[in-house]
Amino acid sequence: MNMNKTSLLAVLVLGSLALLLLACGGQKETVEYTPDPFPEPDSIREEPAEREPVQPEPVRRDEPEPRKEPLRLETVHFEFDKSDLTREARAILAENARKLEENPTVDIRIEGHCDERGTVEYNLALGERRALSARNYLINYGINPGRITIISYGKERPLDTRHTPEAWAQNRRAEFIILNQ
Repeated sequence: MNMNKTSLLAVLVLGSLALLLLACGGQKETVEYTPDPFPEPDSIREEPAEREPVQPEPVRRDEPEPRKEPLRLETVHFEFDKSDLTREARAILAENARKLEENPTVDIRIEGHCDERGTVEYNLALGERRALSARNYLINYGINPGRITIISYGKERPLDTRHTPEAWAQNRRAEFIILNQ
């Protein structure tokens, strides 16, 4: 009896499918083409008016193309015997980072400098820490580290050679050198 119910169910399903296929595929809608009842004779048709070719505006050779300003990055300064970034240094570095984002093909070198006080070895190490502080800030901002190299000059390249507190303050710095533009 179980077999009879299964057979009956199979016949009903197959019959329903056959009816569905006949209903969906049976008739096709036909669209007849009717020609335009009032065709224009070929002699009356208007030809489109010929347009004059558009002439490009001549390039003026007497006007130089506007030049892009060369990229310039600002120097950051440090406190005596420190490599920590001051609030002012962080603001300058943020602006430098923004400029580097706008110029993604530019590579730079950060040069760390110190004032004349202290030994050569001590100042070379301090200059390196200053350059690294600036580099790390830029990297944390999102600048690719492969674009940045560093070097320390210690006290060997002072901006101001006087022996005054003002001169020493100018010499405690990290400078940004553009390697390519």
